[in-house]
Amino acid sequence: MTRIALKQRIREIWQKLKHVDARPDPIATGFSIGIFASFLPLNPSPLIVATVVVWLLKRNVITAVAGAVASILYVPLLPFIWLAEYRLGKLILSVRHALALNQARLWDVLQKSWDVYAAMLVGSIIIATPVTLLTYLAVKRLAERWARQRKELQHSE
Repeated sequence: MTRIALKQRIREIWQKLKHVDARPDPIATGFSIGIFASFLPLNPSPLIVATVVVWLLKRNVITAVAGAVASILYVPLLPFIWLAEYRLGKLILSVRHALALNQARLWDVLQKSWDVYAAMLVGSIIIATPVTLLTYLAVKRLAERWARQRKELQHSE
């Protein structure tokens, strides 16, 4: 995707988000679920996971997609995040096959064994939970402020 096409796509998503007609809670919940899903070692399907979960919970799908897409911002950090998730999960679960640093690619992890992947999954849930809670609080606050401003604009017209 070219740089211009990416900017165009971001503008389109932003325009959709600006016209979302929902309460702050579904907006914040959707975005937070998208962020949570992006931490799970499920590449490239966090977007699918976030969309399905949000749809089942009857929250805002557009904001969930935006949250999952926001993970593009920390893509360069993914190897470090995955390693941290693995090490944290390894502290909790007993892992039979240790993962060497030179095998930190996700496909190698999946080939290694289920217990390594399980450790990554547990670690990702632990790491994603506080990030998700902070995201929820921040997005809800922004959505409430945005809703107040929208309401004031409608009353002044």
